[in-house]
Amino acid sequence: MLFSVIDELNQLRPAQDHLAKDLDTPLAGNNGRLDSAGLINLIVLVEQQAAAELGQPILLTDDDTMSKVHEVFNTLGSLAEYIDLLLNEKRDG
Repeated sequence: MLFSVIDELNQLRPAQDHLAKDLDTPLAGNNGRLDSAGLINLIVLVEQQAAAELGQPILLTDDDTMSKVHEVFNTLGSLAEYIDLLLNEKRDG
């Protein structure tokens, strides 16, 4: 799911700013490739894709997630782990 989000996000960015489809790709924080507008676009696309592909809405703009923005959105891999955690909490809970 996240790689398709990266494909969509890259369509909005100049070629030299495209994000690699790699779990180590930095998103936000000191080495992040996204500015605030890019991060917002990423969040919206992830939420839309999760609802469409997984059949479960996820919310990445709640207070808990936003309090950990640099941790959750550090890399593509950290975002994937966080989404997995959210989905497991919904399933178990």
